Amino acid sequence: MVIAFAMIAAALFSAQYLASGAEQSLDRGTGWLGADLILVPEDSGAASEATLLTGQPSMFFFNDTGFGAVSEVPGIARVSPQILIASLSSQSCCSGYVQVIAIDPATDFSLTRWLDTEYGVPLGKDGIIIGSAIEGDIGSDLRFYGHPFHITGKLVPTGMGGIDSAVFIRIEDAMVMAAESPEKAVKPLAIPAGMVSWVLVQLEPGASPGDTGMLVRQHMPGTRVITPAGLSTIVTGHLSGTILFLHAAAIAVALAAVPVLLIVSVVLARELNEEVTLLGALGVTRAFVLRLILAESFAASVLGALAGIGAAFLVLVAFQDLIAFSLGIPFSIPSLPALILATGWAFLLTLMLGGLLSLYPTYRVLRSEPYRAIHT
Repeated sequence: MVIAFAMIAAALFSAQYLASGAEQSLDRGTGWLGADLILVPEDSGAASEATLLTGQPSMFFFNDTGFGAVSEVPGIARVSPQILIASLSSQSCCSGYVQVIAIDPATDFSLTRWLDTEYGVPLGKDGIIIGSAIEGDIGSDLRFYGHPFHITGKLVPTGMGGIDSAVFIRIEDAMVMAAESPEKAVKPLAIPAGMVSWVLVQLEPGASPGDTGMLVRQHMPGTRVITPAGLSTIVTGHLSGTILFLHAAAIAVALAAVPVLLIVSVVLARELNEEVTLLGALGVTRAFVLRLILAESFAASVLGALAGIGAAFLVLVAFQDLIAFSLGIPFSIPSLPALILATGWAFLLTLMLGGLLSLYPTYRVLRSEPYRAIHT
């Protein structure tokens, strides 16, 4: 009984935990970016979404240099272009490829805002800001395409791979790195002159993301518009199958366990009749017997719920990076209120199931002659 209740509680807790962790990570990541819209080339939609959500390195560019016209679209307050550069493998900071993001400090409104708040200094020549998942200490050096960079800051974890697994440099330094790469790097880096990978957009107060996005596509054909709401829909879609599976697993375990638990209930009812006879001889009251029966019937569900929730939490924390990568979602440990909600949800439903399964043996005891013979 304890094992059955543990499996049910673990599945219910895991579903709520995954949903909360993904939602909060996405909120933190998009809040850090501070962009209402992200403009990307139309043929790079899947790659750009993977880069944002999980930090999967990619490299693409608009087909022309006319991205500056987007600032003239009604409703747009600020724009900031960025260049995505996929590093070569076997960097000293990481086991695989790294996403390098080149920013324009003059127009940037995400990283520079964080730098002003955290350090009070701008991103200087050959300076680099690394995400929380990148190995390296402030003051040490990293090389990309043979060009040395100096780590001047490290971001706090957000749970969004596009930030935590990225490194940020200036566009000016990226151009120097590309120019030097034929001589210093194993493979040369080519950055088309005047072209960018995506453009972060801040809207004017009251401007509609949907309407403004339509105007952007009219001004810049071949552009795809990504919004925080759109990213949330993508994450929900990636999670829906897993959450549905977990809920189905909980129901399947409950249904499979019902016949066994009913048999146990019948045996328990017979044992309780013998106990009630003995307790009646000892002079206990009916109220005491009823409390004892209910306490025993809920013991298995309580122990199972605690064991299942605890085991699920340990597994989810230990494999959270693998979970995020496998599902293609941003993910981190949910906040304490979210954990309490997930725990309470799983615990309550497991106890309710335990209560339902305790009805039969309780009913049998209340109808038995030994119980009726006990004084009130």
